[in-house]
Amino acid sequence: MMFARTASRAFARVRSTTASRSVSSFAVRAAAAPVASKAFAGFALAGVTGSAVLFGGNGVTAHCDALPVFGVPGTNQERTFLAVKPDGVQRGLIGDIIGRFEKRGYKLVGLKMVWPTLEMAEGHYADLSKKPFYGGLCKFFSSGPVVCMCWEGKDIIKQGRQMLGETQPLASKPGSIRGDFSIDLGRNICHGSDSPDAAAHELKMWFPEGVNDWGKSVDSSVYEN
Repeated sequence: MMFARTASRAFARVRSTTASRSVSSFAVRAAAAPVASKAFAGFALAGVTGSAVLFGGNGVTAHCDALPVFGVPGTNQERTFLAVKPDGVQRGLIGDIIGRFEKRGYKLVGLKMVWPTLEMAEGHYADLSKKPFYGGLCKFFSSGPVVCMCWEGKDIIKQGRQMLGETQPLASKPGSIRGDFSIDLGRNICHGSDSPDAAAHELKMWFPEGVNDWGKSVDSSVYEN
């Protein structure tokens, strides 16, 4: 009996310590809520609307207005939606693709794996619904898990597309993701938003819960200002 009580108390202390460390180690995620403003969506966080509290290893480090999930186009906080398609996931290219954007200096603020339904795929590619390949494209996109990402940084929408390469891999230059890793048009391994409007639509669709507004300590070595 005495051993059981001692073990129980020790477990409770470990669980309490672990929970405390978890709270101090992760940024609080803000959830989007509609507001009247055209430029920004409001966020609710721990009962506070429109603000975010960022946590670091030593506790609270900053308070700031929460960004909309799509960021601020035209600034260092511009955001885009990128996805590794089912073929890229099957081929184990997730790490290679993430690594290229990280090494370039861009910041990953949202990441998750999702197995889309056919309806989700159709909504994602709604702008291509009149194209003859639309049905096959949606069927393939919903055939397995995809890795959804939100990347942040200066000119990320345009630069992201250039880093991915041409839609047709055979027209992509060596050094681009498709130029290095893919051959066939129907297996071009990744998707990237092609405009601020597309990025806003796709990020709100795939990250309705919001993304992580966190400060990257090495940004002074990436940006001059």
